[in-house]
Amino acid sequence: MTKKKSDNVSEESLFLKAVSDVERLNFSNKVELRPAPVPAKIRPNTEDETTPAGDMLSDSGEMEKVMAETVLSHCRSGIQNRLYKRLRRGKLLITEELDLHGLSLKQAKQVLLDFIQLAYPMEGCCVCIVHGKNNRSQPGQAPIMKQYVNYWLQQHPRVLAFHSAQPRDGGTGSVYAILKR
Repeated sequence: MTKKKSDNVSEESLFLKAVSDVERLNFSNKVELRPAPVPAKIRPNTEDETTPAGDMLSDSGEMEKVMAETVLSHCRSGIQNRLYKRLRRGKLLITEELDLHGLSLKQAKQVLLDFIQLAYPMEGCCVCIVHGKNNRSQPGQAPIMKQYVNYWLQQHPRVLAFHSAQPRDGGTGSVYAILKR
């Protein structure tokens, strides 16, 4: 049973006639969940700058070794268990996001310090810091940026708690953080 070409033409003309008064919709069926993260702003160095202003974070000391899939988690005393549980589950609204991909450790440290200093989260909200997992390096190599971000966030007095993000927000390649207002 083969169809004749004339049958196809007539079916096509019938279809076109049936939909001739239909208007095309001018919007996409995609939903934007969140605006794309703004690239990190690097502060220009001055000639006489030996130590960046506001650098209160140490790079020395014993740093916890973390791997790409290690879940980062830290909570200072005084944080309510319910709030920390909501942070871990990704139930807090993300007000600001910082992406550290492509930065050197020195640049990332200064950008992170500036971000924490300037971020103003509302109550019940958090920030998201994307550090990456070092996926483009040799297998088994520890993600250096992730280790340093973990170390720096534990030291910063304005960081009350942080935890690795949910998969929709970067998983173990980013952290949610609650900042002191």
